[in-house]
Amino acid sequence: MTSQKTKRNNGLIEKDADITFRDANGSQWRVEVEFKAVSGRIGISSLSISSVDGKTALTRRVLRDLSIDQLFRDAMATESKQLSKRNRKETGHKGRTHTEDELREVAEIYMAAFQAHRPVQKTVADMLGVSVSTAAKRIMAARQSGYITALQDAE
Repeated sequence: MTSQKTKRNNGLIEKDADITFRDANGSQWRVEVEFKAVSGRIGISSLSISSVDGKTALTRRVLRDLSIDQLFRDAMATESKQLSKRNRKETGHKGRTHTEDELREVAEIYMAAFQAHRPVQKTVADMLGVSVSTAAKRIMAARQSGYITALQDAE
């Protein structure tokens, strides 16, 4: 199998993948495909078959011997993975480091909720407009950075 995104004819034709296939008679065929996403799934939208020597006629037997799914399974899996990455929703935080101001704000909300005998994680979540899980992670980060200390927790 040759590399994907192969260009031929001075860059006029660009295919997503191509392979060289040898039929039962020993003739070699260049099979090129173009992929397209339809309803979130990758499929073959264009198919080109030509003899490598340019002289051999394409017959029904050659077409019957071609197993397109098998020939392009790896290329389709790669295309599908790339489509999945492009379509993945972006989330707000993605594990970036919190700023000092963000951690201070979390600590202030936490302490106010703690002193008012309110559920701290839920209060932080509501005040910052994040999930309780995210609030818990931010509280943990504020605690690790020293903005919330064990002494404050004991008050």
